Amino acid sequence: MLIVISAEKCIENEEFQLKSILDAGLEILHIRKPKVSFEVLKRWLAKFEAEYRCKMVLHQHHELAREFGLKGIHLPEYFRTNLKENLDDYITSFQQEKFTVSTSVHQKELLSETLNFDYCFLSPVFNSISKTGYSGKKFQVNDLQQQVIALGGIDSAKISAIRKMGFSGAAVLGAVWQQENPIKSFIKIQQHYESVFK
Repeated sequence: MLIVISAEKCIENEEFQLKSILDAGLEILHIRKPKVSFEVLKRWLAKFEAEYRCKMVLHQHHELAREFGLKGIHLPEYFRTNLKENLDDYITSFQQEKFTVSTSVHQKELLSETLNFDYCFLSPVFNSISKTGYSGKKFQVNDLQQQVIALGGIDSAKISAIRKMGFSGAAVLGAVWQQENPIKSFIKIQQHYESVFK
């Protein structure tokens, strides 16, 4: 499972770049724009045709997943904590409608609490490219059966390493959006990924 996470802010040529990356074969695109309002995100999603939207997973304003026929929703750690005893019902309500529901943790021990999710991000695996001061923890997950996705400092050179560490896939952010040519950068990562994971 290779996942691209969107840039946090709306960026120039974003629609074109994301469509190009999806056209190049990306199956799952996580939309993470924490400071974007419901209405702005709604207008943003409306720029994409259904063939692109069905590959998108939303990190906030989850109800838009239903409105736009997206792939799924993602529950950041704080969101999961805030739901408390309503968490299971929230997850089930989306999964029953055939949406994927994912989450993220920053400690391996917490993965045992995420078994009802379709997959889970574990980060930071390596030193983060997009966030300064996020030191990699080089987690080993070979002993786990669930789908754990490596996040943090992943670029094309790290794909082989995460496979050996037991991860089911990779999520990339800085290795795409902090490069001069995000589309070209994604294709390079994808080629490495396919040679290692397929």
